[in-house]
Amino acid sequence: MFLAKSIYLQKIKNIADMARELNLNVYIWGEKGVGKSFLAKYISPTALINPTISTINPIIIEDFDNLSNLPKNPSLLIATGSKPLDKTIFNKYFDLDIELKPLKEHPEDIKYFIEYFLAQAKKELKIEKNIEIKNPDISENLNSLKRQIYKHLLFDNDKESILKELENYYLKEHLTYEEELKDFEKTLFRAMKKKYKSKLKISEHLKINRVTLTKKMKGLDV
Repeated sequence: MFLAKSIYLQKIKNIADMARELNLNVYIWGEKGVGKSFLAKYISPTALINPTISTINPIIIEDFDNLSNLPKNPSLLIATGSKPLDKTIFNKYFDLDIELKPLKEHPEDIKYFIEYFLAQAKKELKIEKNIEIKNPDISENLNSLKRQIYKHLLFDNDKESILKELENYYLKEHLTYEEELKDFEKTLFRAMKKKYKSKLKISEHLKINRVTLTKKMKGLDV
């Protein structure tokens, strides 16, 4: 399967379909996590990946641009890399090259990849929970986006769920109001310190006087 919703990825899929039909040797290149392996497997789903011995079967070789020992006369070769190949090497091995651009250059596809990875994660983890990705992490393209979704599904709870858990805790046991408030403030300020780094930014986002904030954080040893 190769997810192609945008006009850009539909064009890539059309090229891949042609390569698949004509049994062309293809070199796929681009940044980390742009889907090079997905596309390679789509073009040649039965290919052996990084075989260690010679074979007459179709093969997929990853990081081809970093190989020191190049393969000898494979029957069908699909390869991936991070950069274009030297023309001499390309002409010796390949009929076609495909550049996969980073997600930031076709952001309209992000929501579809989120839907795909979320459905995949729910099935694999056997977790039926809906999550919202407000700030998709595409720093490593599909790799970071997928990691973010799995992490949210496994570890993140929405605010309502967290408050419900807190309510259940108070039903069982609790400290005094002053002690509970102190624990809450300490947890809040620690999180804000990690997120915003400076007291100025914390005071701006929490709408609290900076002097008051500084005194509170000092008193709580945050």
